[in-house]
Amino acid sequence: MTTPPVACAERKEPEAEGPNAVALSVRALANQGRLADALALCAKTLTTCKLDAGLHYLHATILQELNREAEAIASLRRALYLDPDFVLAHFALGNLALRQGDVRTGRRNFENVLALLTGRREEDILAESEGLTAGRFREIVNATLQIGRLA
Repeated sequence: MTTPPVACAERKEPEAEGPNAVALSVRALANQGRLADALALCAKTLTTCKLDAGLHYLHATILQELNREAEAIASLRRALYLDPDFVLAHFALGNLALRQGDVRTGRRNFENVLALLTGRREEDILAESEGLTAGRFREIVNATLQIGRLA
């Protein structure tokens, strides 16, 4: 008989602190260059925390670092399904589209970012951004559009 999946907060493993604690551990592993370990921990946590958009985004960033773009795109799409207003996921998806030569999709994703940032104050800190403000991110997206002549 199979045991049903346990909710994130109820886990009795190191990840019992929840997805935020796992995300810190995953980032630490990735920052140490231990991408395979970071990916494994993130993937393991996603088996029981499937509804955490931030973990899907983090999973995608590691996959992207490993040049596993198709998997990164799938993970970003899951993050956006769970949180359609996740600006960093839209931006990452736009960058991946550009890397694959899909300028139209890239532009559309960057325009989505700008539309989502419209309702944010300049000083608002963006989720999963490690301190990036909405105002600064708006500048980055506009510069990306200009440099890539996508505007």
